[in-house]
Amino acid sequence: MSTENTTMAGERTTPPAEAPSPHSLAEQDAGVPSSTPPPLPVADTALGADRNQPSPAALPALDVPPSPAPDSSRYDLPQAEEVGSAEEEWKTDYDGHISVDQRLDRNDGVNIGVQIVQAINRLRGDLLPPEWITERLSTYERPEHERDQLRSILRREHVLVLHTSYSVGRYTAALAALHREVGNNIRHVRREPGEVFAAEGLEGQEIGWILDLRDEGDKLPSGVGPALRQDALYLKRSGSYLIVLTDTAAWRQASRGTNALAHALSLPAPEEVLRAHLEQATPPVKAARWLDDSEIVEGIAGMPPAEVVEWARAICEAEYLDPNGDFKDLVDEVVQAAEDWRTRLLEWHTEHEDSAHRNYLLAAAVLDGAPVETIYAAAETLAKALGETPAPRPGQQGLGVIALTDAINADLSDEDTVCFWRTGYVEAVVDYFWADRPHLIQRFTCWTADQTSNKDLPDRVANQLASRVTGWALRYMRAKRGKRATELLREIASQWAQPLPEQARDLLTVAALDTGTGRRVRDAYLAWARRNDQDIPPHLKVALAQACERLADIYPTMMLLRLTELAAHTDNEDVTNAVGQALTTLWDQPKNRKDIQSQLAEWSRSPEKGRRTAAHHAFLHLAARTTEDGSPVLLASAHEDMHRAWQAARWRGLLVDHGKLPTPLLQQALSAWMNAATSVQDLQDPILTILQHAVYEPQTDTVYAADRYLALSHLLFAWAPVQSLRPPSEQEVLRDRLLLALRSADPAVPAPGPHVPED
Repeated sequence: MSTENTTMAGERTTPPAEAPSPHSLAEQDAGVPSSTPPPLPVADTALGADRNQPSPAALPALDVPPSPAPDSSRYDLPQAEEVGSAEEEWKTDYDGHISVDQRLDRNDGVNIGVQIVQAINRLRGDLLPPEWITERLSTYERPEHERDQLRSILRREHVLVLHTSYSVGRYTAALAALHREVGNNIRHVRREPGEVFAAEGLEGQEIGWILDLRDEGDKLPSGVGPALRQDALYLKRSGSYLIVLTDTAAWRQASRGTNALAHALSLPAPEEVLRAHLEQATPPVKAARWLDDSEIVEGIAGMPPAEVVEWARAICEAEYLDPNGDFKDLVDEVVQAAEDWRTRLLEWHTEHEDSAHRNYLLAAAVLDGAPVETIYAAAETLAKALGETPAPRPGQQGLGVIALTDAINADLSDEDTVCFWRTGYVEAVVDYFWADRPHLIQRFTCWTADQTSNKDLPDRVANQLASRVTGWALRYMRAKRGKRATELLREIASQWAQPLPEQARDLLTVAALDTGTGRRVRDAYLAWARRNDQDIPPHLKVALAQACERLADIYPTMMLLRLTELAAHTDNEDVTNAVGQALTTLWDQPKNRKDIQSQLAEWSRSPEKGRRTAAHHAFLHLAARTTEDGSPVLLASAHEDMHRAWQAARWRGLLVDHGKLPTPLLQQALSAWMNAATSVQDLQDPILTILQHAVYEPQTDTVYAADRYLALSHLLFAWAPVQSLRPPSEQEVLRDRLLLALRSADPAVPAPGPHVPED
């Protein structure tokens, strides 16, 4: 396996030669009915009416046994390259369209918890939920002859490669083709980017598998095509099918005479995609008048399905918000929403140069649906947060709430709340601010975090706020290709990490899972992990470690690298604890242990000093963790996979580099092991043998190892100090037993000669 200095999942830390081929989650959902406007679940029940309750995002993912990962291969997929910095411009043609997310109460945000759970379950190889498949196929639009072509290849070969140069709905086409053959028995191939793959690792009978290579870039190994043909033999025997999603240019380089396996998907008629989404909406929307309008038809002409979905969403929302409105006005609103209201907002900001109007607009957008007096006060706190000194407005000086609300083109409800009855308008206002005032993003995100604890804010709005900002941030990052996108993510997560730790963790998690942002975000996390506590504040590192813990369920080796780098670049106890907990969670999954052992052994031998240090930190964190009964977690599964040579080699690394490691944690680890040796008889001999071999390996070490011996000796005496005024304790006896064994194993000590009796 090739890596930067060899990493198991194929990660490299050198800057990529080619930017990845980005595809939004929206492409997956190109055949998906868009989230419709209300009626939807009441927001209070969606995120909890009590703002002290955790959001659904804080709940653990469903505990479903994952599908076995492939363990053999005949070819390597391209490596998922790591970058040391996430600040370079990405040169690819990014589609910039948002995912079809589950929404809460009009356009007030996304249910982040549901999104995370669904994405993790899907990517780790669980069976795709039948209702999820049904929903996505309900608006699938393909000519019947093309459906028959896909079916013919799949039945003949049991392998089908769907490729295209742009987003045309490959994912939904794969779902539809597999559904015709195996029903709902469909899974994702569980693999990390760049990981080795072979069909022999796909267990089960009559299963439809999806191998998504859209994120692998535009290059595949030249042997992929012939290898897939060989895989077909295995799939036929099991009655299973495999559909591979990739880029046309990549397939041309890798096919090598196997084009009979492939089909180039064409762009479906956008009018038919729009019709399907409107007619399948809840409630249904009559598509005829929209498709008869020239502005709509011209607007969607040549668009891929993912973008047509956004038009359908805007139309549904426009009809809900103004069901009896003039149709031409509705069309204009949809067209404006499609361009993010940029033209109208530019005109408005040019006309209203005073910050009082602008702050009221931004506050009203962020707190959409809040009481007018709350927004009026929030606009003043926003001004202060942005560095302004608002002019005093005693009495009736300045504009009142009615005039200000009218000036920002909002409405006052009968309950005196401020609302924008325009499709996608509040998101557009925030997008405009982020694009127009990037230097104020940090202050703005700090202000939004403060608003969640605003006692004047209704629970409904407060509970939604973090989810809404998360949705806006994802939308912004999908549309941006440079460093500003990941900088925004860092600013929001950093501001939330202390007052809203769960929301910060969930933001970092969902951003790494999103197909449109995930590659860049995961690269950025590696760059953050390698920076010190002055550059990346510890509270953000804690949130990052917690996000990596969740992501490790589907990207175990990738997240192991980030966790080891976090461990190697912090002196903060909270970060250390968070990393230790995450590494323990990884180790607790038996399927990961062999990979962790192999990875840490490989990194420990690396010529790169930083990689060796990171490996030592990772092992140290694991060595210091104990089970509920006090046994080291690394020894809890000794009957399964304890390898004394591996353990001894890792401890040797700790003793050699003890001066570069945190002494309290090193002492904690040694004490945990020696305590276990004292209290658990079955562990005593293995522990003493491991520690002895960490200093002197039989048949290998031929000279006195003063550094290792002295380092372990100091740790042992710190664990069991000499007590001269009383009989030796059990700990002292065990300490001396190990030290005596070390002296006996010292190759510099002469072997005892034959005993000669004295005269």
